[in-house]
Amino acid sequence: MAPNSSSGAVVMDANIVVLNRGYDQTFQTREQSLIETLAGYGELAVSFSGRLESCYSMDLCRASGIRIRAITLDSPTRSRKEVARAKRYCQRYGIEQRVIKTDEMIFCDHLRHLNEVIDPVRYICHLTALETDWSHLPMLLPAPVEELQEYLRRFGSLPTNTLWLFAKQGMTHRDFRYGFNKRQLGRWGKSAHGCLSYRFSDPELVERRHLRMVDMAEQMLADMGLEEAQVFFHTLADRATTLARVRVPAKLRAQAFDLQPDILTALKSTAFDLVTLDMAAEEERQELVV
Repeated sequence: MAPNSSSGAVVMDANIVVLNRGYDQTFQTREQSLIETLAGYGELAVSFSGRLESCYSMDLCRASGIRIRAITLDSPTRSRKEVARAKRYCQRYGIEQRVIKTDEMIFCDHLRHLNEVIDPVRYICHLTALETDWSHLPMLLPAPVEELQEYLRRFGSLPTNTLWLFAKQGMTHRDFRYGFNKRQLGRWGKSAHGCLSYRFSDPELVERRHLRMVDMAEQMLADMGLEEAQVFFHTLADRATTLARVRVPAKLRAQAFDLQPDILTALKSTAFDLVTLDMAAEEERQELVV
């Protein structure tokens, strides 16, 4: 292990990287800024799809103390799981919600792959004006910066009376997922192979913040198509430096090998000091002959 003279970072083995310790503090500062900005509106209509991005935005709206009116579009292209999650969330927190059903094929992402699509935001605004008395309220769109850029590329301009506060703060898909898990909303929808599965015989022996770190790391891997990946938590000899060891089953090793740079980049936001991707094949277990 040796310091890198140009960056000041510690250079370790090829599959271990030192993470950005300032990420979490920067994220918290930006999150607080968003909450304060939201608090200035008093009342908002929120496009609430039930996706992680929407759940996180609703959580910040609740933290700001404003009155929330949720609009959920129920179309043939919308995931049943997401619509159900949106309903459960609003029931859980007593949020007024209107679920608007439509037979139109509305696509809110992957727009670049389609030739002719309905403008999803203007369509939601149109239905809101027809079916509610909320059209006078600004509508919050909980979209990350990637979706804002793609929307502008496809449709040219933003509809009037819409707010894209998260995207304009530079929030990415990864930031949304980080914030979602950090605020412990994983119970509204998470991977079956998530944190607290089979690895901790007694979770009380592991600090809660470390469990959250593992959960966030596993959620990110699941988002990348590695749902069966497991993240093991370790502390090094100094009892302070934290290490995330990522293990994937044999059937996913080729995929994980190709995704190494993406995996290491994605896990930089989980607050581990070090990350290693375990690509070594496990020894075959010898069954006992009785």
